Parts: sequence; C-alpha cells; structure tokens
Amino acid sequence: MKLFCDPPRLDWRDTGPVAPDFGDIYFSAQDGLAETRAVFLAGCGLPQAWQGRDCFTIGELGFGTGLNFLAAWQMWRDTRPDDGRLHFVSLEKYPLRRADAERALSAWPELAPLAERLIAAWPQPLKGAHRLRFEDDRVTLTLFHDDVAAALPQIEASIDAWFLDGFAPSGNADMWADTVWPQLARLSRPGARAATFTVAGAVRRGLQGAGFEVEKKPGFGRKRERLEARFAGPFPAPQATPFPRLPASDGTIVIRGGGIAGASLAHALQRRGRDVAIVDPDGLAAGASGAPSGLLTPRLENADRPHVRATLAAFEYARQLYDGLGLLQAEGTLRLLRDEPEARRYDAIADAMGESYEIRDDGLWMDRAARFSPQDIVHALARDCRIVTETESLLEASVIVDCRGPKAAMADLAASAGRVAVFDGSPPAHPIVWGGYVSAMKDRRVLLGATHEKGADPGPAEAAIKALRADLEKRCPETAARLGGVGSSWAGVRATTPDRLPVAGSLPGPKFDTIWRAAARGAPQPVNVTTEDSPQIVLSGFGSRGFAHAPLMAEALASDLCGEPSPLESAGRAAMHPARFRFRALKRGD
Repeated sequence: MKLFCDPPRLDWRDTGPVAPDFGDIYFSAQDGLAETRAVFLAGCGLPQAWQGRDCFTIGELGFGTGLNFLAAWQMWRDTRPDDGRLHFVSLEKYPLRRADAERALSAWPELAPLAERLIAAWPQPLKGAHRLRFEDDRVTLTLFHDDVAAALPQIEASIDAWFLDGFAPSGNADMWADTVWPQLARLSRPGARAATFTVAGAVRRGLQGAGFEVEKKPGFGRKRERLEARFAGPFPAPQATPFPRLPASDGTIVIRGGGIAGASLAHALQRRGRDVAIVDPDGLAAGASGAPSGLLTPRLENADRPHVRATLAAFEYARQLYDGLGLLQAEGTLRLLRDEPEARRYDAIADAMGESYEIRDDGLWMDRAARFSPQDIVHALARDCRIVTETESLLEASVIVDCRGPKAAMADLAASAGRVAVFDGSPPAHPIVWGGYVSAMKDRRVLLGATHEKGADPGPAEAAIKALRADLEKRCPETAARLGGVGSSWAGVRATTPDRLPVAGSLPGPKFDTIWRAAARGAPQPVNVTTEDSPQIVLSGFGSRGFAHAPLMAEALASDLCGEPSPLESAGRAAMHPARFRFRALKRGD
C-alpha cells in the first residue's frame, strides 16, 4: 500500500521529455507553448471568455509538466478582469519529480518567472488533492494526484473551460474512457468550452454523448485537425448528499473565536476580499492556540483512506502557508519508537509515505516537520481583520461560523485539557516526539509537553510538570540531564471529536433524520433534497493538531462561501463534515 503516486518513467530528447510507457511526448516537438496557446487557450475562447467574470475555472485532464497551467497563468496576468480570480483544476496519475519539471519547463525562458514560482511550490507526490495559491496574481491551482477514474468523481467545481490533454487515446485509453464523459458533464457550467488535440472517433462520440456540441478545427503544426466543443446539456441533476457544501453567500461573515481556526478562516476569506470580523471576548490566541511554542507534524496512518489523504494534504497546505509567512523553523522532527511492534508499524508508514520519511536507528525521521510560535501565526493570519468583543456585532452578519474550540455549539465536541512546561537548559538539535515531545522555543529555552486530561481542568501544575519531566527522563535521558529549572507552565483546552478528526461545515438541521434515515440503512439516496436555510456552521474539533489541519479546512469553507472549487476530495470533505456523526447514528438505528 502506498500513499504516494509513482513518478513517470522518462526519456529525454532535445525537444523535451517523452513517456515511453505511453509512446507519447509531453508537448509538441515543434513548439509546445505555441501549441498550448493555439489548441487550448484559443480553443476555449481565451482570454475573451473570462472577461467580466469574478471567478473563472479551467479544468484539465493531464497536468504533466504544468505547461498548460503556466500558459494560462501568463495570459491571465496580461488580460485578467479587475478583481477576477482564476482557478485551475487538474489531475495527474504520474506526477513529475520537481527536478524533471524544472528541466522540462526551462525550454521557455519567457515563462521562467512563473515556472520558478510553480517549481518552488511543487507539491509532494502524495495521493489526493493539493491546493497551491499564487495570491499576487489571484491564481489558484488544485491538483489531484490519482488516475482519472478515481479523481474526477472527487472534484467539486463548476468548470468554464476544459483542456483535454492526456496522452493520445491509442496509448492511454483510461484517460478517454467512457466513464470520463459523464463526469465532464457533471462538472461543466452551461456553455463550458472544451478543447483537445485529438480527433479520435471515441473522443468525439464521448463528448457528444455527454452533451457537448463538437466541431473539428485546423490542427497545430503537423496535426491536421483538432477538436473544439461547447457544453449544451442536458445538465445532470446534482446528487443529494448528507454532507453538503455550504451555499455561496454574500455579505459580512462573522467568526466566533480568535484561535487558529478563526484566524485561518479570516485569512482565507480576506484574501478573497470578503468583509470579515472575529468576535472573541478574550482576543486572539487566548485559548489553546496561545501555547508558548508548537510543532507542525503530520498525522500518520498506514491506510489510503479519505481522511488520511485530507489530513496529509492539510499538513502540506499549512506548511506552505506558514513558510510563506516566514514563521517556520524547518528543523525536521524525530519520532522515537517504543518497541519492535511500533518500529515495524512506522517502518511500513515510512514506506507508504515515500520521500521525506525515513526510519533511522533512533526512530522515524520526518523531514518536513517543523516548529513555530503559535501566537505569531495566529496574529499574522488575522493581522488585517476586525477583532471585536461585543456579541452585538453578530447581528450584522450574513453568515456566522463557530470556531470557539470546545465551546462551539456542537454536541459531539468534548474538552481535553493539557499542560506544557518551559525549562531553562539546552534544547535538542531538533524536536523529538514520542507521545510527549521536547523541542527548542524561539528564545532557545526548552519546551516539554504535553499532558492530556479529560474535561476542561488541566489539574495541578506541579504534578503535571513532575510527570512531564519523568517521562522525558525515561525517553530522552541525555536531553533530560541538560534541563535546568522550570521557567513557567501553560495550560489550554483542546476540542476533540469521537473519531479524533476535525469538523468543518454545517450542522445537520431539524429535517436531517427524516430525510436521511432510510438512506443511512441502505435505501436509495433521496432526490430533490434542498439545503436547509441558515445552517449552523462549525469549524472545530482539531484536538492537538489545529495548526496542522485548520488552514486547509478553513480554505474549504471559504471556497464554499465564495462559490469556488473545493480544495478537498469530496470523500475527504465528507470525512470532516459535522453531519457524519448523526449519519452514523442513523446507520446504527439510533
């Protein structure tokens, strides 16, 4: 079992990379950039099609080197409408290694400034969805690493233009299979354009059968013909789900809670130009998000399941965000292993994760883990947001999102108190974790954590500090020997859920049981289900991983509220939806 996608096998010619397993080239040997502009950009009516649009979304089959994305980005920079946003949603089963993408894109010096930014943000080859934001140009890339049959059903978006750019049907039949065309219809806006280099009969018939009006056009270079198409319907009815996205909404959004969840949501919304206010009587980072120091580590599980993909994507998104703010100390982190069974377990996890995870003599090395200052991050994310303490401001909101940790209005949330201690002394060269953890702080003192107590009472400080020190002496005696006196201790209260995963979305409304009881027990899905008015929205339940998971969950809610493509696989979003607990109860017959 692997959680990552294999890179493609490549041959290199003077004209660029070739995929011998598919018997095809990545781009035209004559001029790949000119081909992209002629076949895909002009073929989809760009840039005229995005004029006057607040948000325009391109869908692509076959990301490859990223050339089509860069060409669209370059055109967008030159011609974009005022305040417009470009979303580019693509998929790739065999993501290129960063160095190979850099080599391939070096053929076009005019794209170099954009290519450098793409290469710097090049995602890990983990399966699932990856969101990259290039905010200076209001461009967002959402890249799904998976085969087309698995990826397309997981995309939640309304596509304005399709770049159908997989390898030729003769060598890559899966990319043009009959199951692809209904998904294109499901995802297309009325009048969506599509363009492709191939005129294969199966492609023409597939597009036509899905409701596209297809037309042959003169081809590029040595290719005699190509296809352009326009989606005319019929338009598939949206499928009912117990885990709906939030409806798009205008107006002011009020966020209750000034911790990492609230600050992440404020940041995501303000980057979209939304009017946002954070309401918290205690101000920013006053609760569990105000710890003296923090560790950014991934939630590791040896299973390719929707929640695993989503939490790994969330870790990578948070890392990218904080690094862009200059607020990460990227030292890596060592996880100690208790015994042989645990060593075997994490050896399998390291194999499943691929690069950046390595079993060493002393434990599992996580190269992408880092430490940070929680308060610095919360204040940076909410820097330009209104912070108010009066609940009267809630009356001004068109949408209210509850981000108050364990105080959020959701029955499935529970409180878990914890305490950390700060010591004088010499910190380890990098953070070490085992269940507890030890690391340096920003001022080079030593942070030791953390206790876990049910409920909101962290217990006496003296007993907790004694227990933390004893645990360190058992796990890392050399580090414990370098500890000095206790400088201080800090306590906070986390919000947890029964399955230890976050909640992001709308609570089930009063009609939920009536609508979904039969379907939860195996009956057919109901039809014509409408979203309940004024849903209660919650973003909470992060436990001790708020800084790793909150930014992407907040990005997902912001995408919903602004009518944009989701950054998550649909199954991953469902795994975080607040209604999952009630649906499971209905399934049990409760």
